[in-house]
Amino acid sequence: MAMEMNERLAGGSIGMLQLDIVLPSQHFGSRRNQAPEQRLMIAVLHDALECLQKHRLATDPRGRRVFQETEQWFLADDTDWPCAFECICEVLDIDANAVRQRLRVASPPQAARE
Repeated sequence: MAMEMNERLAGGSIGMLQLDIVLPSQHFGSRRNQAPEQRLMIAVLHDALECLQKHRLATDPRGRRVFQETEQWFLADDTDWPCAFECICEVLDIDANAVRQRLRVASPPQAARE
């Protein structure tokens, strides 16, 4: 199942962030089978994807800051804290680099963010 998720994350349409690429029901099945920690990590990941979606074309300073901070979270190689992107991906058996690759394709051009 993890391989299917990684393949879907690596492919797909260019230029459109699709939040359903990491839906818990597609990757994990029933919520009853998930540990509370897993559900929390899924919620953190889902919230970060929603922040990117909502603020990707923001022109106001707050929206741009939220987008940039969220993007930095996705790109960080940090593994020192449990809610780091790398740690969440490891626990959830998601290929972090496939997610990053998909998000880079979906990110707005640099000029649009400046």
